[in-house]
Amino acid sequence: MSKATHSLPELSSMAGFKTAKCHLALIKPNACGLYYPSVELLSAAINLLYDYADEIIVGEAESMVHSPEQQFQKLGITQLVAKFGEHVKTVNLSNDTVAKVKVPNPHVLQELRLPVSVVNSGIIINVPKVGVHESILFTCALKNLFGVLPEKRKYDAYHVLGINNVIADVAQVVKPNLNVVDAGEKVIVGVDPLSVDIVACRFIDVDPLKVEHLKIVSKDRGENLKDFMKKMHVTEL
Repeated sequence: MSKATHSLPELSSMAGFKTAKCHLALIKPNACGLYYPSVELLSAAINLLYDYADEIIVGEAESMVHSPEQQFQKLGITQLVAKFGEHVKTVNLSNDTVAKVKVPNPHVLQELRLPVSVVNSGIIINVPKVGVHESILFTCALKNLFGVLPEKRKYDAYHVLGINNVIADVAQVVKPNLNVVDAGEKVIVGVDPLSVDIVACRFIDVDPLKVEHLKIVSKDRGENLKDFMKKMHVTEL
């Protein structure tokens, strides 16, 4: 982990990530979910953007059981952010102004209600931790993007529609520039959340072809998941 975090600029460049000046950047850790990425990894993501973004937000929306403020404090994220100065801050995305964004080819949602911090960010870095999930088998990069939806009671609002379809709708709109996955002793870095999730499945012995939202997202791109997997290029260091 330590080697990967220190090498994140090189690894992200190898993956195709290009740094550029922007006013606002968002780092989205899975702070209110089941699995939490390491603070070391978050620190590396902030450092990656520090010289390029006027303002960096470490943002998370509320869940049914957690508030971002409590989780940021509990996980050491509040303390981490304080070390970087005024232009890095934590934000509860559920308190943000909401913008409505149309889903191009919707499954169940014609439009998404998104925090403006998500919509206005010039760069988004997605920082999940891979793990198993009772209802959808697997949680990682694509599922973490579901966490930007501002509703606290997401189960009531979205799970009744079919969570895999909702994840696929979010993936059409919220497109991270970089995904940095805590996979325990390893770190997975990639610009495409679908590809990153396929690789992450290996770390918890899950067959990607059994994960419904991966199949749906691949189909939305006009490709069978099995065929998509054959074309992937993975470099292991």
